[in-house]
Amino acid sequence: MKKSLVAASLALVSASSFAANYSIDTRIDAMGGAGTAASSYLTAGFHNPALVALEPDAAFGILLPVIGIQYRDPDELVDGLEDFGGVFDQFENDPTNSDNRTAAANALGNLENKLAYLSGGFGGAIAVPTSTISGNFFVKGYTEAIVMPEVEASDVTNINDNSQIPGVDYNLDSKGRVLAFGVVDVGLALAGNIEFAGQRIALGVTPKSQKYYTYHYEVAVDNFDVDDWDSDANRTEESAFNIDLGAAWQSGPFRLGFAAKNLIEKDIKTVVYTRDYTYTIGPLYTVGGAFVTHLLTVAVDIDLNEQKRFSATSGPAIKDNTQLIRLGAEFDAWGWAQVRGGYIEDLEDTLDGTLTMGLGLSPFNTVHFDLAAQFSDNNSYGGSAQLSFTF
Repeated sequence: MKKSLVAASLALVSASSFAANYSIDTRIDAMGGAGTAASSYLTAGFHNPALVALEPDAAFGILLPVIGIQYRDPDELVDGLEDFGGVFDQFENDPTNSDNRTAAANALGNLENKLAYLSGGFGGAIAVPTSTISGNFFVKGYTEAIVMPEVEASDVTNINDNSQIPGVDYNLDSKGRVLAFGVVDVGLALAGNIEFAGQRIALGVTPKSQKYYTYHYEVAVDNFDVDDWDSDANRTEESAFNIDLGAAWQSGPFRLGFAAKNLIEKDIKTVVYTRDYTYTIGPLYTVGGAFVTHLLTVAVDIDLNEQKRFSATSGPAIKDNTQLIRLGAEFDAWGWAQVRGGYIEDLEDTLDGTLTMGLGLSPFNTVHFDLAAQFSDNNSYGGSAQLSFTF
């Protein structure tokens, strides 16, 4: 099951179903995601459009591709779902066996109130900084999915109390469920510099088209098969326009940044089965600060508001909202190699604290290859890689 879920997430990354609220950027991923003031002009469209203009003397650049995946299963839910089908089959074959009864009841009860998260994304960009208006054309995508069983207490009772009664129906009301959302962004980040009170301030805007996708897969928990989650019957899709805004100030090595993403709020409904779900894509406001030199970069980002995701009109509430604080640093060995590290903390306690790290190689400051990894516990991990060129 775990291998199938990871394969499913990779399939999401390579298909047209991603989300725009976050971005995959390997350099910034390794720095805890703190990119509002610290990202380069080449990935500014992912984080803060104003940063496209903050380096007007930078070279023409191409980012192609960046790809990443993240897997979080702190409660080992995936293993539990994998085990349950076999345990329940054994119980149904001999329901009077007390060991079978105990194992089936425990295996089902152990699925209650547990969640697993999958996410992945890709991106590419072409950036042209100038002394007037700088531009960054990008395509990016990000997908996120939640695996969330719903255990009915009556099923556990039925297994425990009725195993000695001939002809009892053991069809389960408990559900296995996958919710997934994604968006593809195609945007053009435009930015320029103004002088105010003797200070240089960059302002940026990103008009972008978006395509939203949702998937809602629901099945009896003993018949859960992750390979079926992405059938056409489980999918909805819509298209829309959205906009990002950004500002950045720099004085010597010090930078401040502000980004407002997805200013046009949109609610997207999933396919309805026994539950009705809505995904909200709406404004996310982030401030960031950075200390940037040729040898060292230190950065911090703070989300000013909670980011909403899935909500349900009935049934259990979904704990997937986040409000993040991101910290990161980069040590640069004279433009040829980079070592990075960072930390992510979620004020909503949806995600555990996450350590990030990464490496970069930049021969002749022309070819740039970066790797990043994320760790939060023994069953939660992620990684990304990207290749870019500056001329």
